[in-house]
Amino acid sequence: MTHYDLLIKDADICVMDSTMTRIPQGWVAVNGTDIAAIGQGTTPENITASDTIDASGQVLFPGFIDTHTHIFQSFLKGLGADHRLIGWLNLSALPYGQFMTPYQQRLAAQLTCMEAIKSGCTTLCEFFYTNQDPELADGCIAGMEDTGIRSIFIRTFQDCGKDYGMPACFIQPASQAMEEVSRLRKTYANRGDMLSIWTGPDVTWSTTKEGYRTMLEYCNAENVRYAMHIDETEVDDDMCQRNYGQDIVPMLDEMGFLSDRMLATHCVNLTNDEIRRFADNGVSISYNPVSNMYLGSGAAPIREALDAGVNVSVGTDGAASNNTTDYLESLKFAALIQKGFTRDAARITAPQTLQMATNGGAKAAGMENRLGSIEVGKRADMFLFEPRKLKSTPMHDPYATIIYSSSQENVSTTIVNGKIVYSNGQFSCGIEERDLSDKINIELDKLRKQVAAL
Repeated sequence: MTHYDLLIKDADICVMDSTMTRIPQGWVAVNGTDIAAIGQGTTPENITASDTIDASGQVLFPGFIDTHTHIFQSFLKGLGADHRLIGWLNLSALPYGQFMTPYQQRLAAQLTCMEAIKSGCTTLCEFFYTNQDPELADGCIAGMEDTGIRSIFIRTFQDCGKDYGMPACFIQPASQAMEEVSRLRKTYANRGDMLSIWTGPDVTWSTTKEGYRTMLEYCNAENVRYAMHIDETEVDDDMCQRNYGQDIVPMLDEMGFLSDRMLATHCVNLTNDEIRRFADNGVSISYNPVSNMYLGSGAAPIREALDAGVNVSVGTDGAASNNTTDYLESLKFAALIQKGFTRDAARITAPQTLQMATNGGAKAAGMENRLGSIEVGKRADMFLFEPRKLKSTPMHDPYATIIYSSSQENVSTTIVNGKIVYSNGQFSCGIEERDLSDKINIELDKLRKQVAAL
C-alpha cells in the first residue's frame, strides 16, 4: 500500500503544462507540500490517503498567481472613483495610507487574501508602499500568513515625489529602504518559499536616478528580485523627460536595471522598442486590466509583448482601483479588453489567458520550477472548479468556461502548499467573513476622522 497525505480523485485535470495536457478523469496525490503522483482513471486500490476529496464533475486547475496588488487599499473600495491616476491617488490611497496602523494592515491583508483564495489564487504579490512605520510591513505580512496563502511581499520605496502629492512620511533615502528590506529578509528567512521578500521603486515620479542605482546595487549583490509600476500613464515618461531627457524604459536599460529579476507592472504605454528591450533582458510584465480601465489609463500591448517573447502575468491591482481582489473577474477583463480594443476576437484566447495566470505568474515570481502547473514534484498549489452553477452551466470547454462564465461561487476548494485553505465556503484559518467586515468598519470610522482632519 502507498499512503499519501491528500488524494484528489475523479477530477477533470487541466495540467497547464507546455502541451496543455488535460486528463478527463484523473487523480492527484499529495505528500507534504508537493504533488507526489498523478494518474488517469480510477484510483489504484493500493493507494490510501489521510484526506480524500471526491472531485467528480469538477475541474482541477493549478493555483492562480496574482502578481500585483496593494493590500491596504482593500479598505478603500470606491474612494476616488471616476478620476485618473494622480487625482485618484490624492483622493484615496495617499491620504488614507499615511494613517494605517499595523492592526489595520493585518485586517486588510486578511480581507485581500481571503478574497483572492476564494477566486482560486494560491499566490499573492503584495506591492507595499506605506512605509512610514516598519511595523506596518510586519502587520501586513502577519495578515497574509493568517490565511495560508503563498506570499510575495514587495517592500518598495519613494525617495522623492512631493510635487505629485506623495506624503512626506512615505519618502526616505533608498539606502534606508534597503536596510529595511534586509531586516525583513532576515526576520522571515525561515518561511521558505511560502514568503518571499522583494523590493523595488514605487513609481517613476517618486524615484530619483540615485535611488534606482542604490536599489539595483543592493539587488545585484543580494540576488533580490524587484518590481515597479512603469508606463501606467503618460506621467512616467513626461517626468523622466523633464528630469533626465529620455523616457523611463531606455533610461533603465542604460542603467542595467532591466533584467530577469524585474517585474514591470501595468506597462500600458510601452512602445515596440521598449517591448523588445523587455524581451531581450527577460523582464516579466504584470498586466492589470481592470485598474487600467477603472483609471482610464488604457489597454496594455499584451499581444505585442507575447509575440515578442515577453513573459506576461496577470494582477488585480489594489482594491481601490479595481474594486475587488476577485481574480476570476480580472481574467475575464484580461481577455475581453484585448479583443475589444483591437476588434479581434482571437487576440487573446481563453487558454492563453489561463497561461498568463498560471505559467506566466510562476515565471514572473521566479518559481516556474515549483508553481504554475499540476506536475509531479511541484508544489501542491491548486483549486477545484465546480461548473454546476447557473452562471457556468453547461460547460463545453473548461478553459472558456472559467474565463468567460465563472465567479467565486465556482471555486469549491483551494489548496496551498498541500493544505486545504478553503473548502465549500469555509476558510481553514477560522476567520469569518462577517466578523472581519465588522472589525474593518470599526477601523474605517477611525481612519475617516483622521483624513477629514487633514
